[in-house]
Amino acid sequence: MDSTESRDRFTELLDAAAQVSEQGELHGLLESLVEIAMGLTGASHGALGVVGPHGFLVDFIHRGIDMETAQRIGHLPLGMGVLGAITRGETVRTDDLSAHPDSTGFPVHHPALGSFLGVPLRTRTELFGNIYLADKPGGFTEEDQATIETLSIIAGSAVANVRIHRRLRDAAVAEDRARIARDVHDDIIQDLFAVGLSLQGLADSMEDIPEQQDIVRTQVARVDDCITSLRQFIFNLRQPSSHTRDLEIEVSELVEELAEPYSAEVEVAVDAMVDGFGNDLADAVLHIIKEATSNALRHSESPVVRVLVTGGFNNLSVSVIDHGRGFDVDADHPGMGLSNLRQRAAEVGGDLAVQSSGSGTTVTLVLPIT
Repeated sequence: MDSTESRDRFTELLDAAAQVSEQGELHGLLESLVEIAMGLTGASHGALGVVGPHGFLVDFIHRGIDMETAQRIGHLPLGMGVLGAITRGETVRTDDLSAHPDSTGFPVHHPALGSFLGVPLRTRTELFGNIYLADKPGGFTEEDQATIETLSIIAGSAVANVRIHRRLRDAAVAEDRARIARDVHDDIIQDLFAVGLSLQGLADSMEDIPEQQDIVRTQVARVDDCITSLRQFIFNLRQPSSHTRDLEIEVSELVEELAEPYSAEVEVAVDAMVDGFGNDLADAVLHIIKEATSNALRHSESPVVRVLVTGGFNNLSVSVIDHGRGFDVDADHPGMGLSNLRQRAAEVGGDLAVQSSGSGTTVTLVLPIT
């Protein structure tokens, strides 16, 4: 690469850094990152995998594969083979992906890939994910690798900043709600309670004036109703709002409770982008996870059960995976609640798929996010 080309590449990288840093929403940042990386290198295909707490991919953003092909491929990659090598923090660059020693596990309908460049994406404290690029005419160069490795450093910092700002916003909302609830309880309810007691005492002293006593007791009842309403208001304030429910915490606590009586290990991976969903959607997710995880723990005899919750741009995916003995999906299994799962999925406009064989069962729910 001559000096002019180097300057042009450097200018493009600076422009890319500015675009990435301007993104204030995580999913938009990741989508931009894939598109920028493809533009900088000339790759025909690009993707970004988000790594969950157990080392598996929990979200996968891709470009260059049409929707029909993506639907035939099915569920997102788990991070095995070459993807697993990058998940371990290694850059992979090859002119022929099929010849790479770790090239295994591609789905049947996945298009063949030739040249390939995979770079880990780190924040300040952890491996966040991986950038994948494929099918550049003539193959990827050392300069391409250096460019994407530099871009990944910039993007890692941007990801960390977006996550910090989101947590600060959520914390501020939670703090405001807690303060309002405390003030209502400590000031308003206590004052109303004192007024109610005074009125009740007044009513008790008015036995000789029954009509007036009834009027005062009616007011006492209204004060009691007001206190009850305020207590419900406080309860609602202290619950996660429809925009701040922490699905990761709720899923983790639910699965921990379900797994306690069993010897199987249960792994939970919740995409960090999964938050801010309404109560109906969150409740449906928790119900389906409870039903599917309970089934796996009771019936599968699998030593490990995995629960994955991932959020995309316009959908939410929930998967419960075991490696047990499987069952005939088409047969009647009244104790497994499959009809309940399908009904709950339909109620929130979702699609439920159950795949099972002698090597295990996967229950996948895809819900639209509106």
